[in-house]
Amino acid sequence: MGKTIEISPFSRVEGDLKLKVDLAGNRVTNAKSSGIMFRGFEKMLKGHFPEDALVFTPRICGICSISHSIAASNALASISEELVPSKSGLHAKNICHATENAMSHVTQFYLYFAPDMLNVKYKENKYYSTIIKRFAPLKGESSVKVLKERKRFLEILGLIIGKWPHSLAIQPGGITKSLNSSDIFRIRGIAAQFISVIEDTLLGMPVKDYLEIKTISEFESIFTDNREVKSDLNLFVQFAKTCGFMDMGKGPGAFISGGVYQQPGGGAYIPKGYWKDGFHEMEDDKITESIAYSYFDSANVSANPFDDCAEPNWEKDNAYSWAKAPRYNQEVVETGALGRQVISDDPLVMDFYRKYGSTVFTRVFARLHEAVKLLDRMNVWIDELSDNENYYSANALKDTASGIGITEAARGFLGHWISVENGVIKNYQVITPTAWNASPRDENEKPGAMETSIMEAVVQDPVNLIEIEHIIRSYDPCLVCTVH
Repeated sequence: MGKTIEISPFSRVEGDLKLKVDLAGNRVTNAKSSGIMFRGFEKMLKGHFPEDALVFTPRICGICSISHSIAASNALASISEELVPSKSGLHAKNICHATENAMSHVTQFYLYFAPDMLNVKYKENKYYSTIIKRFAPLKGESSVKVLKERKRFLEILGLIIGKWPHSLAIQPGGITKSLNSSDIFRIRGIAAQFISVIEDTLLGMPVKDYLEIKTISEFESIFTDNREVKSDLNLFVQFAKTCGFMDMGKGPGAFISGGVYQQPGGGAYIPKGYWKDGFHEMEDDKITESIAYSYFDSANVSANPFDDCAEPNWEKDNAYSWAKAPRYNQEVVETGALGRQVISDDPLVMDFYRKYGSTVFTRVFARLHEAVKLLDRMNVWIDELSDNENYYSANALKDTASGIGITEAARGFLGHWISVENGVIKNYQVITPTAWNASPRDENEKPGAMETSIMEAVVQDPVNLIEIEHIIRSYDPCLVCTVH
């Protein structure tokens, strides 16, 4: 006989997530993920000056506020008169953005995901005592060390944009502070210190050597259980193999990336794109949001963000989430570090993806792998900073216009759609990463990516739903962003 289990609030995710699952024996037959809080940032912005988006939208989230600053500044750039961003300003924005995203990846692993590996289900696992020693919340050797260094790593943001979160220094044409040689020297030193901690704790080897690994066979020749498991990455991989992470939580098999880390002269370090059985150019007009099962009413059940005029209705029949349901070309897509690295055609991540698909393991691995790549790339951008250049280019906004600001937060695709009429905001719409991943069903009854991954999951003990917890935390959901 089946049973229904409701978990609310779901712990160790950002914001208020409610999960309802139906079980038939030990198998999940249905899943519904719900954002259970309304915040209303899109409504707040109507009637404000466009520049106010730089003040309001970073407060959508205290974890990815720089990502929202970047998206808002990109949206304003899209409705500006001719604008040539400062070269050093772009590099400084990228350094800040990479600092936030890399820090988020590392923090999510040690603070949110790894504690589940201490679950009683695994007490007989041969790695269990090592897991406790390194990953026990706020006590484990690795967790304490990384979280301590995280605080120092944040000093980069203080030097460039004054404070974190919710800085006002990020603008369409760069940043409002120019860096001197002392600032640049200190930024380089802080980055080097954090990289040394990652090399010692997570990798057990130099970053440059790690990034030379291109295939699973090369990876497994180094990260093996035939010797002492010295690095946290190796410990995670070996543990994942023995606990079913490689096949757990299969995703929809399609990805989207908005592109991120704009380069002088055009293009981005991580490209914009859509991936399904291969890479495709992403077309902005194929993005829609459905409100079929969301607490919103509108004449159209699905609309492009430019045409979205949905109004909240908390008494709507059949609705179960304050999240809308973004779709690309009417398809369910996944977004995040795994999608970015697949779309970037990273050789090691692609090798793992071809073997396992989108699973708990590949999502977590891609997040850690991307963090290492970003830390390495930051050194390139730091070397490009000048102490003899204006970091800001002024921009003039059009009085009536519409535009889009798209980027990538740590958790995935982030888009801001702005429409301005007579110098004030007429409509402002935001689609966040977790809106894609944790969306409710759409008008075609298609469940979102996270719901899809949970359905058909097998749990060993219906009283201890650790398998479902692994799946959800592999997506690293942020519900405060989602219910903006």
